[in-house]
Amino acid sequence: MSKQLILIRHANARSGTLGLMDFDRTLDSVGVNEAQEMAFRLRNRKLIPDLMVSSPAIRAISTAKIFAGIWDKEHHSIVEKSTLYDASIPALLSVVNGLDNGADSAAIFGHNPEISALAGYLADEGVYTMPTCGIVVITFEIEAWSLVSKSQGSMLLFDYPGAAPAL
Repeated sequence: MSKQLILIRHANARSGTLGLMDFDRTLDSVGVNEAQEMAFRLRNRKLIPDLMVSSPAIRAISTAKIFAGIWDKEHHSIVEKSTLYDASIPALLSVVNGLDNGADSAAIFGHNPEISALAGYLADEGVYTMPTCGIVVITFEIEAWSLVSKSQGSMLLFDYPGAAPAL
């Protein structure tokens, strides 16, 4: 049995302005287009997860909601985890290890540099920085999410907006 983890960096967001907290930054029009493009790419590859988990930051949850709409999933099915915002590798790994074992696949919507670092940590691959709305799909030959650990995954896909679609 195997598990599949889809790591997604939030789409492009408006720059921070005086008085606007980083957490509250919204997607800009480029970000909306990025999220739509990448959600369609995953849908066309039949890479739609059983479970969606997102940082509650506005730009991340907005990205997750765009993906959910394109994947025909309800917005209320997205699980928000505050530990995905400004998180460390151990905190992110804890979220992965705590995923519902009934789900064979899960998407996590998060932030750089942490989401890129997690991809490298889990797959031991050369993903140094994921661009906005970049996606890394990692597979694990395990039966339970709690068994996910360092260098245990295999990268199936690294894709991002503007890249030539992978075959």
